[in-house]
Amino acid sequence: AACIYRFRCISRQLWWGHRIPVWYVGTDSEEEYIVARNEEEARTKAVEAGHPADVVLRQEDDVLDTWFSSGLWPFATVGWPQDENADDPNSDLARFYPGTCLETGYDILFFWVARMVMLGIELTGVSPFQVIYLHGLVRAADNTKMSKTKGNVVDPLDTVGEYGADSL
Repeated sequence: AACIYRFRCISRQLWWGHRIPVWYVGTDSEEEYIVARNEEEARTKAVEAGHPADVVLRQEDDVLDTWFSSGLWPFATVGWPQDENADDPNSDLARFYPGTCLETGYDILFFWVARMVMLGIELTGVSPFQVIYLHGLVRAADNTKMSKTKGNVVDPLDTVGEYGADSL
């Protein structure tokens, strides 16, 4: 049976986000590259590959796309990867990862939650949550999902203005 590979772009040309963990070897070529968690690891791999210790390494400027980057959220927000090997039990990573419960809408189970679990296990060795609580969705009058893009959302400030904050 033939294998069909479908490549997916994992990057965006944004000015914020998790930078792609790729370091190019040399000043202007992108032919040779090293994948590593940080520059220190990239330099070690470059030396092991026969490059001098002072080889120029340039990290890729692009950042991971939103869905890929959001999969890192449970541990990246508490100090990963910089605290990954720290023995400090008071580090945020040690204190707050893994979490206990994630509460989210069922519509993003495979888009976001599955990525968080897979990346959490792969990169930290531990699932980011013990429990995933899925809630229902508030729908528009025509039963479509409410969306700012569709313009069918309720502005909470309008609701408060008309009915008061207690009703919201």
